[in-house]
Amino acid sequence: EDWDKIFAVHVKGSFDVIQPAFRIMRQNNYGRIIVTTSNAGLYGNFGQANYSSAKTAVLGFASTLELEGAKYNIKANVIAPVAASRLTEDVMPPAVLEKLKPEFVSPMVAYLCSEECGVSGQIFTAGGGYFGRAAIVEGKGAVLPHASLEDIRDNFAKISDLSGAEEFANAFAEVSARLQPATAVS
Repeated sequence: EDWDKIFAVHVKGSFDVIQPAFRIMRQNNYGRIIVTTSNAGLYGNFGQANYSSAKTAVLGFASTLELEGAKYNIKANVIAPVAASRLTEDVMPPAVLEKLKPEFVSPMVAYLCSEECGVSGQIFTAGGGYFGRAAIVEGKGAVLPHASLEDIRDNFAKISDLSGAEEFANAFAEVSARLQPATAVS
């Protein structure tokens, strides 16, 4: 029941608000969409499987909005704010909450919504005066045709290595980059 409630608010709620706005933005050939995730959605959080999963789901939603909106000049980005709220008032001391006022996140959101902002499909973190970019990246990996469990074990360091990691614009770009070398080897 808690799982369904959290998904209804964060995933379906995002969809229900964005869908009609996206239609209008498409007609106007312009729009800015900001979807809200959290650090729990980016990195997980103990005891919050439902919330973390829902907040990760909106990342996929925003990625698709970015792709579908590109030809209509619609930019879609994600914000992962850390801010004081009703949910954090019992978890953090008042002195910390004072430094995490929601208005300390607002400048990033305002910029992402501005005409000046040309980026789309990115994730930004903000809170307490800190602003940064987060990303989903993939390492170079290893091409192992007809791999066995032993091949995976013996190459696990290379498979796990993130040096030279890349970001991909979409799922097709990732599959193309990774499967092309893998299928070229027989």
